[in-house]
Amino acid sequence: MINFFNKHIKLFFAAFVVASISFGIYSHPTADKASVQVEYTTQTHPHAFALKKNAKLYTDVYLEKSVSAKKFLKTAWYRSQSAKLIYGGKSKVVYRISNANQTDKFWVLSSAVKDITSKSYNVKLAAAGNKFTGEKIGVFGDSIPAGWDGYHFYLNSSYPDWTAKYLGTNTAVENFACPSGRIVGHRYAYLGTTLVPQDLSAAIKAHRNDIKKMNVIFVHIGTNDYTNYSGSGSLKNVMRHLRYNIKLLQKLNPSAKIYGILPISRFDANGMNRDSMSDMYGYTYHDLRAAEAKLYKSMGAKVVNFQQIAPNAITNSNKDVALKDHEIHPTAQTAQKLGYALAKSIVK
Repeated sequence: MINFFNKHIKLFFAAFVVASISFGIYSHPTADKASVQVEYTTQTHPHAFALKKNAKLYTDVYLEKSVSAKKFLKTAWYRSQSAKLIYGGKSKVVYRISNANQTDKFWVLSSAVKDITSKSYNVKLAAAGNKFTGEKIGVFGDSIPAGWDGYHFYLNSSYPDWTAKYLGTNTAVENFACPSGRIVGHRYAYLGTTLVPQDLSAAIKAHRNDIKKMNVIFVHIGTNDYTNYSGSGSLKNVMRHLRYNIKLLQKLNPSAKIYGILPISRFDANGMNRDSMSDMYGYTYHDLRAAEAKLYKSMGAKVVNFQQIAPNAITNSNKDVALKDHEIHPTAQTAQKLGYALAKSIVK
């Protein structure tokens, strides 16, 4: 993960550009059924969507039988396929969608869905009331809060986006997290054609004015410092840099509520949990998480441990489903679970 940008910048650029575009087209002869022609179908990345109020759900790609979407308007839907149709002499695009648990599956016109960040998509927790309305959430960290699944971004549906939805902020999340970001370092990296601050120090420095306007700040970082050859050095050195950066956030915005979010569960290529594995700098993944928790607490930041607030989201037994790359990066569906759990813990 630490060499992501150095070794794979071209692949990263390509993935970013096509993040919302389908991959792997499966062509078949044009199909005719009633007045619908299916020109092609293709697999797509599983971005989260909500349904528009008057959306119609169809049981097959030919749009023969529709189902009312009324009872599904608060459901999050994940796209798995796209198809181009000729319908009534006009070209239309439809998506194959399913809910997070795969219990309901339908086809829907692409024009009938919207991003989950849409203000008209209301899934606010009852316990949130109006306490968070208008609050601005800022995010600093690595690929996990950035919404990168190891292959592409699930745009506008990272776990902080979901947290904001469940809290009912009705404001856009200011997400300055960047894949391969580290606590130690001052690097910048390209996201597509845009050069952005990658490491925590660089991101804070670049967004000093934005930080002053934030009400809530999530800091979720550290797994890339633990990675071998990161250059971050000892755990003591990593914590020294983290302490400096948290102090800087507090200085820039003394009134902001800071949440120190511990690195999520991580596995090696053989499927083994890294908690008890030491890196080349002499500390384990568990040591990293414990040190972060101690530091955040000592500095007055709220400690968030997903292993405690969402113990079933990522486990040794479900990692191949919960993590897109089976090692560290959550799927879009898992991001929703993490966002929900975080919101629930905040409103308590």
